[in-house]
Amino acid sequence: MDDRKNTVPRLEDVARALRISISTVSRSLSNSPRVKPETKKKVFEKAKELGYVPNQIAKSLISGKTSVIGVIIPRYDEPFFIEVCRGIDHHARKNKYRILISSSRNSFKYEKENIFAFERGIVDGVIISLTHETNSLNHLQEVVNRGIPLVVFDNVDEKIKDAVHVKIDDAKAAYSAVTFLAKKKAINSIGFIGGTVLKSVFNMRFDGYINALKKHEIQLNEKYILNCKSLHQEHEFYEIHNFISKLKVVPDAFFCTTDSYAILCIKVLSQLGYKVPNRVQVIGFGNLHFGHMLDTELTSVAQPSFTMGEKAAELLLSKIKKGSYLPNDNTDEVILPTKLIVRNTTK
Repeated sequence: MDDRKNTVPRLEDVARALRISISTVSRSLSNSPRVKPETKKKVFEKAKELGYVPNQIAKSLISGKTSVIGVIIPRYDEPFFIEVCRGIDHHARKNKYRILISSSRNSFKYEKENIFAFERGIVDGVIISLTHETNSLNHLQEVVNRGIPLVVFDNVDEKIKDAVHVKIDDAKAAYSAVTFLAKKKAINSIGFIGGTVLKSVFNMRFDGYINALKKHEIQLNEKYILNCKSLHQEHEFYEIHNFISKLKVVPDAFFCTTDSYAILCIKVLSQLGYKVPNRVQVIGFGNLHFGHMLDTELTSVAQPSFTMGEKAAELLLSKIKKGSYLPNDNTDEVILPTKLIVRNTTK
């Protein structure tokens, strides 16, 4: 009995069946211009007949490329990160690349583990959003120093040498949204619902909120400020419910640093008998697809999540293929524009 019938077909088997060299089979499967079209056709047909699948690891060892981008995000349940990943995948696939997504689960330890796994040669470059626990960039600087292209998006606090950073101006976007509320005659108080103070984007949005209150002479009330500590939406709901239900007087409006917080805020307000926007106006941040699916459509800061993913992938692939992130490499960051989308949770 021939034992080869029970083995996985190899490159040598295709070559033997066609009585051609292994190198010709390899070049044919790589669509090399050095091989005649009729030979390629025979190789592809025979490979399909035998059930041969190219060994991606062996192929990447020869070419030095995996055609895979590693993506690390803090959490899977945040729609913003899903939209960014969609943008990355969209641009990557147009350039015959695939993406490999891993979550750090908001853990600095897991973030480092993911980076360590990616830098072993299974990806050509890395796109990452840092966790709120990240207190050192040494692991990322080491990646860049080894020649692995790196793009950091969204939660950019400090910069990494020879990497590129894609973000928005969070403070400016928040300032514009709160200013929109502050200019309304019916609004004399504005609350704030944000995430952990350990995450830089939430702090920058809080700065924008504070500056807008000062500019428009609206008194800051510490009782109207909530920084959620939970990292899961079911727990965030109880935090927001506990916060609002204990207020003796609810503010005229809330600025929320994500659409998820805004929707949870509206849900709590509704349960407590406050009508939105007649009694309380609400603005979210992100402009993600579910915001306009509500009965009362959400007014939100449009953060270009999908575009952010596309831009991150574009910059990374430029570095991989051309050796530079940008045409002249004179900048280490790209700041994308935002704008307020006014719907029905404000009036």
